[in-house]
Amino acid sequence: WSDGAHKERWLVLPPTMTQDGHEVPVRIPFTTDRTWELPDRTVLVKSFALERNEGRPDSRRWIETRLLTRQQGEWAGYSYRWNEEQTEALLVEKEGADQEFTVRSADGERRQTWHYPSRSECMVCHSRAANFVLGISTVQLNRDNNYGGVVDNQLRVFEHLGLLRVDYQSQASEYLREQLRASGMSAEDAAKRVAEATASRGQRSAAASSLLARSPDHYERLADPYDDREPIDRRARAYLHANCAQCHVEAGGGNAQLDLRFATALDKMRLVGVEPLHDRFGIERAQLVAAGDPDRSVLLRRISIRGRGQMPQLATSLVDRRAVELLRRWIEGMRTPE
Repeated sequence: WSDGAHKERWLVLPPTMTQDGHEVPVRIPFTTDRTWELPDRTVLVKSFALERNEGRPDSRRWIETRLLTRQQGEWAGYSYRWNEEQTEALLVEKEGADQEFTVRSADGERRQTWHYPSRSECMVCHSRAANFVLGISTVQLNRDNNYGGVVDNQLRVFEHLGLLRVDYQSQASEYLREQLRASGMSAEDAAKRVAEATASRGQRSAAASSLLARSPDHYERLADPYDDREPIDRRARAYLHANCAQCHVEAGGGNAQLDLRFATALDKMRLVGVEPLHDRFGIERAQLVAAGDPDRSVLLRRISIRGRGQMPQLATSLVDRRAVELLRRWIEGMRTPE
């Protein structure tokens, strides 16, 4: 959520990377359980535009471009502010800045404050616990994209360009284990069967490949939070993963003991039926999420406000009303523990 701004993203990879002291073509280690490890000299670009007339895409004006780059093993973020002429963007001072914009809507004009993050604020979310890069992961990239008139799955495009380094045996073993478990086999028996099937028997181990072990259809993906065809649990969990899990994860920056990752089972998230460690906002019998009772749910309260105690903490001055309604419906539909 970026206060209703339109966003466009680019990923710039160097042609080569250093591996075992040699320069080799760039290959990104493929993984399904965290964000991808990108090489030195990578640059990620995200640009933000505001509609000066709400609901009219032709009124968009670029206001900010953010760069996240890895140099000599360290990630750093920089913010650039676009000029009124839309001809260039200048580096924002390291302390960050605020700017007000006028937005016209059917209800009249309103002033919207836009926050350009400081260098240190960039790294609050782009933290070591989040592996620094937030959106470059299998669950986030497993979706279609329009490449100038050609629509294809983004994972398949990475594969087609030869940009992946896939531990094929590990991925195939994981897929086989999932299939065996789905057929009703116990975890122990499935592990034995996989070990038997993948035993080398004196042969060389399978080499890394640039090909995916299976079709993108068989990898997990985030649901569109606002696609009514998807179950509401998947939609709400996808929103929390994309907007909150960079901090609210094991060893993350959030000091509440939550794990809001999409892959975490609901009963392992330390969320439902758990009393808050911090502010209760005057709510009687408050819980982080009170099943069936949104009004007793601190998570919903934090997302619904701006000011002290708001979530997300940084770079937002407007409440995401659609998300509030989505999460309210999700909590209302939860069964209370028996």
